[in-house]
Amino acid sequence: MNGLRDKVAIVTAAAGGGIGKATVTRLAEEGAIVVVTDSHERRTGETVEELSHRFPGRIDGFALDVTRREDIDRIVGAVVAKRGKVDILVNNAGINVLGGVDKISIEDWTRIFDVNLTGAFHLIRAVLPSMRKQHSGAIVNVSSIAAWSMLGGSDAPYAAAKAGLLALTRAVAAEAGPEGIRCNAVAPGIVLTKWVEKNMPGVSRQAEHTPMRRLGKPEDIAATIAFLASADASFITGEAITVSGGLYMHP
Repeated sequence: MNGLRDKVAIVTAAAGGGIGKATVTRLAEEGAIVVVTDSHERRTGETVEELSHRFPGRIDGFALDVTRREDIDRIVGAVVAKRGKVDILVNNAGINVLGGVDKISIEDWTRIFDVNLTGAFHLIRAVLPSMRKQHSGAIVNVSSIAAWSMLGGSDAPYAAAKAGLLALTRAVAAEAGPEGIRCNAVAPGIVLTKWVEKNMPGVSRQAEHTPMRRLGKPEDIAATIAFLASADASFITGEAITVSGGLYMHP
């Protein structure tokens, strides 16, 4: 893959065992300088230490709650001060609370939007000055096939937030494109993570309904993110790539 050597990449929710950690690992393998951020401080430190052994001098880390705008501005400022720029932003932070429209609390609705959509908005605003200064940059937002298809039937706030993230992706692509900045999204299907295994019992049966006859792995999504962040995708912007093994085929 071309175009990731010495690029500075910020990835949110990057210290768990899912898409975020797979993404920071893949970007580092491709030569990027990676900034690990996550709301879990201890886990962030452990991930930074683990990756620093493999990629010495190329891994930074910060505890970050994406609902706190002041922390976003502080951390992006620290990255620019140390590394001189931000080339790549991966908005991976997301939460879900299962429940129907008439059952979910207003507090849960608000927090789902704060994490999945508003946090991404604030991070994009924070990195745009650096990207505009260098007339280049790649933003990748992690949405979901839930933005189009209600497979579970009880994810209204999550689906609405992820659909909003797709609209934000297109808006940023149109606005920042003339300045050499690209913005795309990936829309994963069911990805087998610890959260999915815990909260979606029987999820493995979904493999039977997937043309590829398996569920997604975090590495599947990370590979697509790395492609969209690279020079190989230099003429792709405003797009949402579905990565679901065919479980949902976006027209």
